[in-house]
Amino acid sequence: MKVCFFGSYVKDSYGIPSGNDGTLLKKILETQDVKVVECHESIENFSALIPAYFKLFFKHRKSDYDIMIIPWRGILSLPLAKIIHKKPIIYFPAFSIYDTLVNDRKIIKKNSLKAKFVRFVDKLACKWSDLVVLESTEEINYFVKEYGLSKEKFRQYPLSADESIFYPQTPKNQTTKKFVVLFFGSFIPLHGVETIVNAALILKKYDDICFRICGKGQIMEKIENMIEKNNLTNVKLLGLVPKEKLLDNIKESDVCLGIFGDTLRAQKVVTNKVFQILASRKPLITMESPASLEANLKDKKNCMLVSPANPEKLAEAILYLKNDPAICQQIAKEGYKTFSEHLSMKASGKKLVSFVQELIGK
Repeated sequence: MKVCFFGSYVKDSYGIPSGNDGTLLKKILETQDVKVVECHESIENFSALIPAYFKLFFKHRKSDYDIMIIPWRGILSLPLAKIIHKKPIIYFPAFSIYDTLVNDRKIIKKNSLKAKFVRFVDKLACKWSDLVVLESTEEINYFVKEYGLSKEKFRQYPLSADESIFYPQTPKNQTTKKFVVLFFGSFIPLHGVETIVNAALILKKYDDICFRICGKGQIMEKIENMIEKNNLTNVKLLGLVPKEKLLDNIKESDVCLGIFGDTLRAQKVVTNKVFQILASRKPLITMESPASLEANLKDKKNCMLVSPANPEKLAEAILYLKNDPAICQQIAKEGYKTFSEHLSMKASGKKLVSFVQELIGK
């Protein structure tokens, strides 16, 4: 079996293969002995579109394959792919661009011309593809309802983690004085960083609990102001850290945090960090949602699930794990077991290959 990765897709995020980007999808397919041919050109802006199209066209002419895959952020290449493709197209949008920019981040005003254009592009990209792969059934239901598309076109496919980077970590030396709570990710509404900071405020009286927050983004200034206003000396903002520093922080942590946003999009996704935490065999606390339940996450068994945007419940979950090291480690072990059995690169590869075989058989 031979697959062609086509377009302007992202190969990795900040040097870490994750989600539906090209590098991780390629590694996942290679676990099933699938050969991947890459026709890739970066398109940073619309002025680079035509030159990139020419390069992609000539690369594609030399390619032989059974199926074409458009990984995450390859949407700008879809018009060309639709014209020149030789075999069926599988598209990995990761999420609705319209929903993200209009409803979640509120960067674009609803009903504006820009919003209508983004919605049109989202819908057209799906219509031009033979199969659209999304993280959760909730996300699929959104696409079907919002864009009036047939559910038959969609397949649910959970994210995974690059196991050459994220793998079981040795439990931290319990003689260390501080109980370290780690968050890493973008400062966007989906992730609910405000909830984490408010939980830190609740736990401020505990001198042996500290929060480390890696990342930056849309609400960075708001988070900085919250920390300064409340004099939260138990919170360290580390900014956007390189891969090696991030892995050191994961290793040094006692508990890692997922997402806690109260937006509609937060109900539909689990996010890369959750799978990376499970793969690292670290205790996970994240929000309960239809997407997290679909990913086989179970409260107090393989993770701690709390209600979204609820700092009190998050603080309770942190104390629960801190006060019982045995349960904390048991949850970490069960989380890794769940990842290995259902969410590993090999498990994901089997499911992805079944989609390819489904289209080839048509």
